[in-house]
Parts: sequence; structure tokens; C-alpha cells
Amino acid sequence: MLKLNKMITAITLFAGLILFSTTSQNEVEVDSKAYANGKSLYKQGILPNGELVKATIQGDISVEGNQLICETCHRKSGLGSTEGQQVVPAVAGSVLFKPLKLPTSKPPEPPVYREAYTRETLMAAVRDGVDANGQPLDPFMPRYQIDDEALDGLMAYVSTLSNTPSPGVDEKTIHFATIVLSSNKAEENKALVDVMATYVEQKNIETRYESKRAKNAPWHKEWMFKPYRKWQIHVWELTGAEETWPDQLSTYYTKQPVFALVNGLVPTGWNRVSEFCEGHAIPCLFPTTQQPVISDENYYTIYLNKGAAHESEAVASYIRKNRPAARVVQIHDQSDMLSSISSNALIDELNKAGISVDTVSLGQLGEKESSAFRIGKDDTVVLWLDRGKSEQLFNSGQLNSAELIMLSSQYYGTDTRLIPPDLTDSVLFIHSAEMPDKLNRLLIRSTGWFRAKRIYNKETREIQANAYFALKVLGDAVKHIRGYFYRDYMIEKIEHMIDDLPYTSIFPRLSMAPDQRFASRGFYVAKTDGKGGIVNLTGWIAP
Repeated sequence: MLKLNKMITAITLFAGLILFSTTSQNEVEVDSKAYANGKSLYKQGILPNGELVKATIQGDISVEGNQLICETCHRKSGLGSTEGQQVVPAVAGSVLFKPLKLPTSKPPEPPVYREAYTRETLMAAVRDGVDANGQPLDPFMPRYQIDDEALDGLMAYVSTLSNTPSPGVDEKTIHFATIVLSSNKAEENKALVDVMATYVEQKNIETRYESKRAKNAPWHKEWMFKPYRKWQIHVWELTGAEETWPDQLSTYYTKQPVFALVNGLVPTGWNRVSEFCEGHAIPCLFPTTQQPVISDENYYTIYLNKGAAHESEAVASYIRKNRPAARVVQIHDQSDMLSSISSNALIDELNKAGISVDTVSLGQLGEKESSAFRIGKDDTVVLWLDRGKSEQLFNSGQLNSAELIMLSSQYYGTDTRLIPPDLTDSVLFIHSAEMPDKLNRLLIRSTGWFRAKRIYNKETREIQANAYFALKVLGDAVKHIRGYFYRDYMIEKIEHMIDDLPYTSIFPRLSMAPDQRFASRGFYVAKTDGKGGIVNLTGWIAP
């Protein structure tokens, strides 16, 4: 019987997916007070009386509070998760309160039946660790100390989880959008849109028979074919001041709701889009932006990396490890928003380690006699400047005495031919993507596809590679949700997929975990290679 119980636990989530076609399309009506109680318990581990919930695991280990948050394991969607060989079953009401006929993993053994949970059997499961069939649950499932009021709240809350499919999906089509700015370079917008349109067109052609299979699927394969939807991509172009973007986004969304936003090209000012995504619970997948929103409160946008702030974290990591005692002077361009973002982020990062930073704007150098504006021979100098401004500074001679000059390839680039020979030994680069000499091989899959489709643009290669990556991740995620068209569930699937993807865009490695929102946190430390480029001194460092 224990073997039977383990099999039931392991495949409950899969069975829930099979039952999607019979799930009610209407919102569940619940008592508002009970719902609020259940939400606090599920998401925060707080009982109706305001105290932290208590429980035991593995028979006699006492735990309480945030160690017992249901959402940690069963997730925001209520559709469960996996960790290695451990499967956490779905607790969404559409699965929990329906009888399940579970397919066996060892044909021709007959399927296994699981009774629908009732109030009484759910109380037994939560308090005593006994499932609806009377069998013991996994010993890692906490045995909670809750009363009837808490149970009623929990039932009210989970009954609403993943109950109605998210907007942007109908019986035949799943809608997505990508965002571009009218202020972007025209060739960059075209490069992105070309990838989006061509990819979706090819996908719909290659799966043209899936719609027929979905319409006439045999009963034993309905779970495979019924979820099929044709993809449609919409281009949302934002114009004018950022303050007007929310209204523009709302107009687009009202005209045609979308299931998710995919990639997009918003170099700066992602805040407005993020607010829209959070407000409408819309996944925003891997936008190309240098100004992401860095906040633990944001859930729906998953970024490639932290953009301008990422460079600061990398510089700070190097200084803390290699030059913690040296004076740090950073020079930034006040007229460049990204330069200012990096400058402020470096101050924050190094202050955490007790390292102060003297910050100088480009125009202040040489204007004052204060020591803060003079570069000493033992100083570490960090430049948040583009190539032209950096080279003016190099040629001025004001940096000649610096022991170390740190540049970001994001600002300066990787062409080092104009760095004065007497400074080359002092210059180090932070490079947050694959090294240039290895990038062609890394991108061979996407570049080959772009060339075959005659949309390749060498000047916008990274934009196209990021768009291709986002589409590939989206395709895998839609396949894995198997017709459970819930945005939260798709986000959760993506969190678990990233580590195992064979395609990583311009980054050598990507990694994510639940509730993380930045896929790449790594960088190389590099130097000039003597041939006009850069060569890495370290391996890929992921602090």
C-alpha cells in the first residue's frame, strides 16, 4: 500500500492536467473572510488568530511559520512542483476536490483511483498526513496544527487557484505580444520583429496538422492533442513619453488580451511596463533592457540579467575579493542615465562591504584641487563611460598614475585598439556575456536559422539571439503546461526549465530557481589581448 501511495503522490499533478478539459470555466464563489484567512495561511503561514502555524515533519520534527508556507512547495498556482525525484502534488481546487483516475506508470497494470477530497478527508490530510484513500502521505508533508476555521479558509482559498484559464487564450489561438519603442533604431525594431514573426509563422506551419488532431483526438490521447493552439504574435509599439505608456499598453490589451509578453526591446524605462505586467498578472519573458526593475515584490517579469546594475555587482565583487584596501574612484557621465544607474549601484554594493567610493562626474575632473578629484598611484578607477569619452580621458593623461582601471564592455565595447599602450597593463574589463572569440560557436544554432530565413543582421545579432531564446523558452513552457493555460503555472515551469536548456542566447550559462528573476548573474574578468580585442583572465564567475 505504501508503494501505491507513492505512485499516487508522484502522478497527481499529471492527472490534474488530464482533467483540464472538465475544469469549470466559472470563478468559484467563496466567503471573503474565509478566503482572506486561507490566503494568509497558504502564502504566509499565518493562522486566522494572527499566530504562526505550527506542524511536525518526519514524525517528530517541530517547525513553524515560514518553514510551513504552502506556496513554497505547492506554488502560487497551486499546481505543485518537482525537486529532483520529489513530486509535490497539485492542491488547486479543480484537482483536489474531484475524483481522479490516475494512469499507472507500469502498463498493463490497471489505473489507480483516488477519491475526491472532502472537508473531512482534507482535514485528515492536513492534520494527520492521510490521503483521501486513507493512505499515509509523504513524511516530508507537514502535519499541521490547525483548527476548523483555518481549514475552512484554506479550502476557500485553494478552490480559487488555477480555476479559470488566463486571458489571451481561446479554443484555437494563444495570443502573445512583444514591445518595441518608436524611439528605437528602426533596424533594431525590424530585427526583433523579423525573428518574432518568422518564428511564429514557421511554428504554425510545422504544426498545421495538430489542429486536426486536437479536433478529433482519440480519447486516450486527448491530454496530448486538445491543448494545441495556434500562436499569434502582436507587436505593441510604444510612442512618446514614458508617462503615456500605461494608457497605450491598456489600449493594446483591451483590444486583444495576450497570455504573455515575449522579449521586446525597451533599452531603458522598463518600470512602466513592469507596473502594467504586475497589475494585469501578465508574464513578461526576457525583455532586452538595460534598466530592469530590481525588487522582491515583482513576480511576472523574468529578465536576462540586471542590466546596468549587473555590471556594478560584477565590479564590486572583483574589488571586494582583490582590492578591498585600495581607494576606489568611479567616473560617470551625468547625462547618461545608465551610467548613473551603474554608479549608484556600485556605491550601494561596496558600502555593504564597508568600502567607500569617491564619485566624480566626467566634467568635474581637473576642476577642483580636492583629493577626491585627483587620481593616485594606488587607486582603483572605474569608468562608466562609452568608448569616445573613455578615450578622451585616456589621452588627457589624468589616469596615468592609476594602478587599476576597470571598464565595462557593455559601455566601452570590446575593441581595444585605441587604448594607449602605456595603459593596457592597467586596464581590466568586466564582460557579462560569452567572450567574443566563442560567441559565434555559441550562437551557431540561432545564427544559422536567421541566415536560412534571410533575416540575419550582424549589427543586431544580440537582439535577435535574445528574441530567439525567449521564443524557444516560451515554446518549451507552453508544451510543458499541457493545456493548463494559467500564467502562474507557466512562470513556475520556466523557473524549473532554465538550468537544463541547451540554448543560452549570448550567455555561457543560465540558471534560475523559484522566485528568482534574473537568468544570468555571471561575468568574465578580461584584459586586452594585444590584437585589438579582449581575452578572459578568469572563468565564468557567478557570485
